[in-house]
Amino acid sequence: MNTKNIIISIAVVIILGLVGWAYWYFMMGPVAIPVSPTPSEGQPGFQPLNRNTPAGQGGQATSTGELGSTNILTTDKTKLPTLRLLSDTPVGGYGASTTATTTNVLWVDRGRGNVYRASYNSSQIVTLSNTVVPKIFNSIWNKNLTAFIGSLLEDGDLVPTNVYSELVRQGTTTPAKSSLAPYELRGKNIPGNLIGYAASPDKSKLIMVMDESGMGVGYISSFSGQGMTRLFSTPLTQINVAWPTDNAIAISTKGSASYPGFLYLVSPKTGVWSKILGPMAGLSAVVSHDGKYVLYSATGKNSEIQTSIYSIASGTSTDALIKTLADKCAWGNFYKDLVFCGVPSQQMSGIYPDGWYLGSLSSVDKIWQVNAATGEVHLIASLVDQADRTINAFRLDLDPKDKYLFFMNKNDLSLWSLAI
Repeated sequence: MNTKNIIISIAVVIILGLVGWAYWYFMMGPVAIPVSPTPSEGQPGFQPLNRNTPAGQGGQATSTGELGSTNILTTDKTKLPTLRLLSDTPVGGYGASTTATTTNVLWVDRGRGNVYRASYNSSQIVTLSNTVVPKIFNSIWNKNLTAFIGSLLEDGDLVPTNVYSELVRQGTTTPAKSSLAPYELRGKNIPGNLIGYAASPDKSKLIMVMDESGMGVGYISSFSGQGMTRLFSTPLTQINVAWPTDNAIAISTKGSASYPGFLYLVSPKTGVWSKILGPMAGLSAVVSHDGKYVLYSATGKNSEIQTSIYSIASGTSTDALIKTLADKCAWGNFYKDLVFCGVPSQQMSGIYPDGWYLGSLSSVDKIWQVNAATGEVHLIASLVDQADRTINAFRLDLDPKDKYLFFMNKNDLSLWSLAI
């Protein structure tokens, strides 16, 4: 073999080596493989999502336990920013949980349905599942972040499809499939025209409201949607549903400046309704996790926003000293007197909340904290000073210990966290 052929051969070997290294690094490197969990019991109708293979093929379906605590994840020394961009691509809902060692947040990619995880002892973003379940626009997660209820809307559909999805450990005894992630999504459709749902405070149950012949019918079930028990029936179908405390489900009418809105609390044991607020134009409201307070916004004079805190015990309202929509607020899980809000930096002009819901009106937000017990107000962060874009915060939530505030940016549906 002459010198020229030898040089060509060496070059080919080097190129192939670089290609192999790149494939390993980008496809395998970012995935942290969890400890193999214990087997779970099979469920009738429980199938891999968007897959033609029956449940059980390609590895045994297994329960995942709490992903954060069972996962082998090396702590790196990278200092995490106070304001952290978790996903720059649109997100279809997220869930957060705190373990003995760290806080984890999982989310669903709105485009493909991939599931990702970020932990706060590492700067790494881990791909847990790349099962293709596209166009998930909302999801709520169980306590251990092993399953979620998701809503997806296909092109041309007016009514969303709702699914229960579980992260299931991929089998290790079968040949490698197209997915290199350690989990796949398996699940089942939730039947009926579901118009609202929420998880119980301990994330073990669901309240699901179905549209049945023009009536809103509420059911209590397990988180997976099994064992449904009818709780109430109401003529209201345009509603928001939350489950802030063990003893109260919150039902509110969807807000509009043109119509009066109401907030009710419903007993999850008896189904009895109690009116809390209303009628108020443009009403939206969030109830504290101890059931003592309601932060609510309503449309005032000249379509201006009025934001107040209502004491359920005394039946009185006080000015919250901030002007924002209740849709941009979340109560603390650990410090239950505190509420955190995305507050516009400048006075908002336009018809609220309608314009904000439709996306024709936006805001540049700061994060403020209000103490409902004392009335104190504190600025937590000016987001525009820390981010590379303007942030119109919504879908706020906190981890169980109130260490991190999570929110999405309504402008681009990106996902962020703020250390507080």
